[in-house]
Amino acid sequence: MKIFVGEYICGGGFAELSTDQIPAGLRQEGESMLRALVEDLSEFAETTVIVEDRFGIKFDRSEVVSFDSDGHLWAQWVAAAKGCDAALVIAPESDGVLAKGVALLRSSGIEVVACSGDFLRVASDKLLTAQLLHAAGVAHPTYLANEDDRMSEQLQGHGRYVVKPRDGCGTQAIQTFSDLDQARQSMCDNSLLQAWVSGKNVSIALLSSGAYQTFLPAVSQEIRPSGCRYIGGCGPLDDDSQRRATALASRAIAAMPPTARGFVGLDLILGDQSSDDYVIEINPRLTTSYVGLREMIHGNLAARLFDLETGPVSCKATVDSVRWKPDGTVTIDSPAVA
Repeated sequence: MKIFVGEYICGGGFAELSTDQIPAGLRQEGESMLRALVEDLSEFAETTVIVEDRFGIKFDRSEVVSFDSDGHLWAQWVAAAKGCDAALVIAPESDGVLAKGVALLRSSGIEVVACSGDFLRVASDKLLTAQLLHAAGVAHPTYLANEDDRMSEQLQGHGRYVVKPRDGCGTQAIQTFSDLDQARQSMCDNSLLQAWVSGKNVSIALLSSGAYQTFLPAVSQEIRPSGCRYIGGCGPLDDDSQRRATALASRAIAAMPPTARGFVGLDLILGDQSSDDYVIEINPRLTTSYVGLREMIHGNLAARLFDLETGPVSCKATVDSVRWKPDGTVTIDSPAVA
């Protein structure tokens, strides 16, 4: 099997910017996901990876294609992926980048392990996600957008609010406010305002090969309060939190358009009790939690995308024993157990 892997930031997406103009956090997370995924894929397949030479990224067991900064991004990805059995794309939802990249590769006859176009469209737009989840009765924060103010009265008195881009990636460009009027004044056409929900920041990933779906262990996300910046994660969660996270994520995925495929990350808030649990976002792509998840389970997560490993996921780590940072650094606090 031969598999192409493209990660947007390392693979030419920001070629027109100097290195110091690229958000350090995004580049760190992009490279850490790329390295982890390619390492797992290389255990059972030949891999082709496209990267910019200036980043100095090396892979021992992969064919590396150098990105030409004078060339067209997607044309180079298509050329590098030709002849591969499948392609995996790691890209942000911002400005429709992920959906466009997947569509262009598919239109060139390349099998992309990613969600359907309809799933990508809804998940990439936080307003569409909010509307769909509320319509389906899935717990999601009260929201407001310039073109949808039906819940404006329900926002009164929450005490804290979040304003974010509808197509934002990760924790980039998120603002928090204690005054609703100030929050509304900060909005633009591409903004979504949400009531702040208190609780534990949790991430859970769905892995879908197309033939079957399985949820991976739920983990906590460490978010710096000032600026809502993602600074890492820890897991796996305890059994009760696992059950609650899986149940809520299952309802969210069932409400989405068909079809989920590849990796889908869901950001949740778990409150004091299950009635206080909320879905915050659905990310139709690989997320940084992957660097920690691969250390928690028996076997190879990437192999499950191609049904080379099947059956229930077996966790080998104790509660909260695996920690990671955005740059891919992973520490294990206690020995794994069988």
